[in-house]
Amino acid sequence: MMPKLLPSKIAWMSCVLAGCLPSTIMAQVETVKPAIPTIEPGLDLAVKWPWQVETSDAAAWGLPVDVPVEAPGAKPGGQTASETGAKATPATRVAPKGPPTKMIEHVVAKGDSLTKIAHGNGVTVDQLRIFNQLKNDRIVIGQVVKVPGESDIKAMVDAAVAAEKAAAKTPAKEKPKKAPTPVKEEAPVLIATKPHRALPPAAWGAASLVLIQAFLDRQGFTIGPIDGTAGPVYDAAYKAFEKAHPGELHTPEGQPSAAMKAIGGPYVEYVLTAADMRWISPPSGSAATGKSKSKAVEPPPTFEELTHEPFMAYRSGWEFVAERFHAAESFLRHINPGVKNPNVPGAVFLVPNVIPFEIENALAEPLQPVADPAAPISASMLGVSRLIIRRGDAVIASMPVSTARPGLHGRKTWKILDVVARPRLSSSGDPAAPMTVPYRLSAGPNNPVGIVWINLAKGSDPKPLPYGLHGTSIPGMMTKQESIGGFRMTNWDIARAVRLLPAGTELKWE
Repeated sequence: MMPKLLPSKIAWMSCVLAGCLPSTIMAQVETVKPAIPTIEPGLDLAVKWPWQVETSDAAAWGLPVDVPVEAPGAKPGGQTASETGAKATPATRVAPKGPPTKMIEHVVAKGDSLTKIAHGNGVTVDQLRIFNQLKNDRIVIGQVVKVPGESDIKAMVDAAVAAEKAAAKTPAKEKPKKAPTPVKEEAPVLIATKPHRALPPAAWGAASLVLIQAFLDRQGFTIGPIDGTAGPVYDAAYKAFEKAHPGELHTPEGQPSAAMKAIGGPYVEYVLTAADMRWISPPSGSAATGKSKSKAVEPPPTFEELTHEPFMAYRSGWEFVAERFHAAESFLRHINPGVKNPNVPGAVFLVPNVIPFEIENALAEPLQPVADPAAPISASMLGVSRLIIRRGDAVIASMPVSTARPGLHGRKTWKILDVVARPRLSSSGDPAAPMTVPYRLSAGPNNPVGIVWINLAKGSDPKPLPYGLHGTSIPGMMTKQESIGGFRMTNWDIARAVRLLPAGTELKWE
């Protein structure tokens, strides 16, 4: 009989059984990690200044991607207008190249390679190899290589998934029967998912916990970024769900409940699309050439860079996909060792099986619901660590919260007011020597207060406080680093919370 995967210690033991602990311990012994900054990168001085929340233009939400490849004024061959004496114009953002809309044919010329053809057409070498049924990467001059279009790539992914499902259902060929050998009873496999060979070792080792974390997330009892490990935040979400829905996580025998099995396993696959490029900053350096490594991380931005961004987009495909599927970026990289260029359409990611956070639809109006006297909503802040939302007496959501600045707290009963969608921030800097032209941090998922700001007030006072309930640009570090704002939640959690909280909802501090 398999015991329940209880929080922290027992879940940690499951990691031992899965064989993932020794490498973790070795990594801790062999690697000395640098100290984590105590303030969100780029905001070292800014956290000390007063900031105001402003509304932004919904039309400016996102980056333009349908633009020319070359900057206005550029000449063929790479010469710019300034080199020819013409008046220079600002460079326009270049959209990362994705796969063609429809299949095209490429005739191999001298100097071509499968890698060159793939990079030149926004696809991967594997996609070319599979689409053309090539046994290796060898091609010859004059050979016609078919480059798959967007629909072809989707069909290949669907076919691969269908083949794996069929293989999983096909009974294995019977081997000659031998005399039974007594074996030690082991816990049954917790999940039904793709065959083990389809998952990298890192993903398989964490699968049991990821399944529970994804299930809890779907129910509104979230842990912040999913990372396949246990800890205090996981414990709090687990216990909150058990209290609200006793017996719904596991059967009496300790097996996953039918509801948990119904989500289909811990992971799904996601293929980056051309439309996703609207939310991702143009890659730079090696990432722009398709030569970036999966472990490469862009250096943190400076304050000057932050204040000059017209839209605070995700800084890489890793960050975009991690937030879309509620994952820790480090964990996403860990379970996707084969992703070499995460910044081009067609890149395929293994992701937690949650309901995706779709930034393109997250702010559709109306954001706040209308109060229903027959099913009143109330909320409470538990130790400035979790937001609890109730409908009547039933808990319908429990989500992690952290403060942006030390010392923020509340007492008694506050009130939920209105909402500022797509917030931007402005400040005159140091009050002792204010700037004539204020600093501005544009709207975007990487704004320090995220995609939504909910105004809060004390008691019956209608005046909004200077610190609200809002999103964050650092979901994986919001409990460790100071920033601008008030009470932070992940962008995907605040996007769900705002649709549960009518204006006028009481917020009690516990």
